[in-house]
Amino acid sequence: MSAMELYTQIHTALNACMDAHVRQSTRARLALLVLGMIEAKSASPAQVGQALHRLGLSQAQPASIERRIRRLENDPAISDVLCFHPFARQRLLWGKPQELLLILDPTTQDDRIYLVTVAVWYRGRALPLAWVAWEANTPLKGARFWERIAKLLACVAELLPKGVKITWLADRAFGTPSFTDLLTQYDWFYVVRVQKQTRCCDRRQREREIYQLLHPVRRRGKMRGMAFKSRGWRECSIVVFWGKNHSSPLCLVSNLPLGWYLIRLYRRRYPIEALFRDYKTQGWQWERGQVVDLDHVQRLLVAMALATWFAILVGAHFADAWLHQPPSGQRRTGSWWGKRSLFTIGLHYLKRHIMSNEIVCLFWSFKDWTLLNWAEQDYFHHARAFVFANR
Repeated sequence: MSAMELYTQIHTALNACMDAHVRQSTRARLALLVLGMIEAKSASPAQVGQALHRLGLSQAQPASIERRIRRLENDPAISDVLCFHPFARQRLLWGKPQELLLILDPTTQDDRIYLVTVAVWYRGRALPLAWVAWEANTPLKGARFWERIAKLLACVAELLPKGVKITWLADRAFGTPSFTDLLTQYDWFYVVRVQKQTRCCDRRQREREIYQLLHPVRRRGKMRGMAFKSRGWRECSIVVFWGKNHSSPLCLVSNLPLGWYLIRLYRRRYPIEALFRDYKTQGWQWERGQVVDLDHVQRLLVAMALATWFAILVGAHFADAWLHQPPSGQRRTGSWWGKRSLFTIGLHYLKRHIMSNEIVCLFWSFKDWTLLNWAEQDYFHHARAFVFANR
């Protein structure tokens, strides 16, 4: 597959869903930016320009290509609403999920930009779905924090397929009725971490701080009761767990039925941290680029989100291909690729296939949204064969 063929696939994938108000010239430049980011493993316009020049997609010099990319950052048509949300909505529909886990978490670009992202959990990775960003370390102008979060949730509601069970995972920054009440308006479920001093009350009206539910020996506790006294009691399931290697207890509240499975469910929040790592260091080098203006960052985030979806899509396809190969029965641990994320695998094959005759199709669909992490799938694939081969 040549670089031109991969560019054509990206362009075609965007054309298939992008808003009609986006000009063809803008779509073409956006496709170039996404391809350049994949080749350069960087969102820096200078690095993208050099990558596109290496691929031979333009006869212009790298400096000229870089200026073209920077003009794209000034294009108001490049927005999440016009360019990315139609793409994400389409891919979710193609995937036909029965239930989805959504993860909400904030991060920053150095000390300049504050970013709150909603991502979809998929086999141990997080697919960016929607976000809101503003300048960091300055007083908010206009809408307040929870107004912005409410608008973000309303945007997410329009992207999700109808009739799908939705469960939200969020850390302590969102462990408040200001957030959970917004979710229940949409009949969504949630598992949210709260501060250990959050007040709770059992059915016998015994009131205490949540961490006091801990059993002194088993170091865990659970109950169905009420929480958030200072904001008016809300009925919920409450689970507390203090692992041996943890410096503080994990305190969770949820509107799902009570059970220890809530701890396992909450642990699926971690992939959004990996997503931010891929944005900043392992993938797109977001913090090392020269793009710092908020409007320019917003447009760059669109390309980063598209490139991330393509990388994980390709990684998932090759991961499935390996799982269909019979294991040797000689390996008791996961394979070398099983220790790499779907994002890393996808980037590897996208870059490799630019210069090879092997086929990558960006119209593959995401499937099996409730599967285990890819690393767990790979481990069990080999370990099961090892156990039964040596009985």
